[in-house]
Amino acid sequence: AATHREPHKMSLVRALGCCAATSLAVAYARSNDMYAKTEASSVDVPKSVELRCSPISPACSRARVFFQQINADVKHVGTSPLSNSISAVVDGQQVSNVTELVDQLRAATAKTSVFAPAEAVEEKRWCSWTEDKLLPIINVNVFRSPKEAKVVMGVAIKKTDMNVVNRTFVYQAGSWYKYFAAKSLKRKLKLEDDRIALVSLVEEWVAAVGSRGLMGGAAPNKADLAVYGALNSIEGLDAFEEIICQTGVGAWYQRVSSYRAPVAPVKPV
Repeated sequence: AATHREPHKMSLVRALGCCAATSLAVAYARSNDMYAKTEASSVDVPKSVELRCSPISPACSRARVFFQQINADVKHVGTSPLSNSISAVVDGQQVSNVTELVDQLRAATAKTSVFAPAEAVEEKRWCSWTEDKLLPIINVNVFRSPKEAKVVMGVAIKKTDMNVVNRTFVYQAGSWYKYFAAKSLKRKLKLEDDRIALVSLVEEWVAAVGSRGLMGGAAPNKADLAVYGALNSIEGLDAFEEIICQTGVGAWYQRVSSYRAPVAPVKPV
């Protein structure tokens, strides 16, 4: 987990550096502890989690940050960037449906106020918005040219456990596949400027969060995690750095990234 988080911090710092206003907002968010004063949970949570999934999978990013937030020791084993599957070994036990596990843990911890649930209709709406609007636009942006597609695939395969032959195949064939898929999706969505469309969507999310800091209030809710997962999957790429500089999403992104649930009190023997 430690080796994964260092590049994460460096990438975010570089992105925030291009925009002074955003940098100040993030610094302000870090200096305030208003999101850490939530009642501690007595619900048992996983101690160790090994996630096996694509390095550029939004679902994987969403699961990883959730387990980190509940103070689990998280290890990520990268699989093919062309794969959409995600599995995990949780406290030594194989788990095939990671998304369902995350939902169950969120529901359990919410009952003890660790993850205070937002209004259900709003949360569901923005989760659907992420799947139906944000993720397609992100795909169009990060694979919008053969060069950019190869950059993405090159970065992703370095984080996988694939052998040299498979890495070469995925890099060459996968890059072109993703590029043509993005080109087709752009025509389907009738986009004139893909970057403007992405910035506009992110600003829409920032406006929805408003002054709450997080949509979930005291802690990230399911919608916060969904949007964070989508953006985190492209951290370090040009598209990510541009939206950090051109929107006010940086402070919110840092809040979700750095949030940790209060540690449960030790029960007396």
